[in-house]
Amino acid sequence: MEDVKRILVVSRSTEECKKAFHYGVSIAKAFHAELSILHIEYDPFARVGLHYLASLGRFQEEYQAREKQIRGEIDAMIRDEKAVGMAITEIVEQGEPVEQTMAAVKKSRTDLIIMAAHEEGRIERVIYGRSAHELLRRLPCSLMLVKGELLP
Repeated sequence: MEDVKRILVVSRSTEECKKAFHYGVSIAKAFHAELSILHIEYDPFARVGLHYLASLGRFQEEYQAREKQIRGEIDAMIRDEKAVGMAITEIVEQGEPVEQTMAAVKKSRTDLIIMAAHEEGRIERVIYGRSAHELLRRLPCSLMLVKGELLP
């Protein structure tokens, strides 16, 4: 890992993404690497065929409220790191996660991507697809998948 100069943390505003951010900060400090965080604003309910999920009552509203809350928590974590001198570049993109991640990697010449390894139950598979598997096949750099939620 001595060649790691540019790290990209991918955030989809989920609980697991907070832990991925912490890993990114720790590794960036250890290797004196540039750290960027890619916020992907993605509405899975807008995908063709996913409109039926909205019929599950308040699922879509709850999903969006939780996503907004966690994004706020991640933003606070970024502010805290910046307050102590950590340089973090934030990138905000809308659209399909794999395509947005690939574009950000190519543009920033990323050496290492850090992202959450989401548990893949039925709902998560429908919402997130199998993006980690697709990224593994296409990425020109290394990928670190972080499992589990951030412990208090």
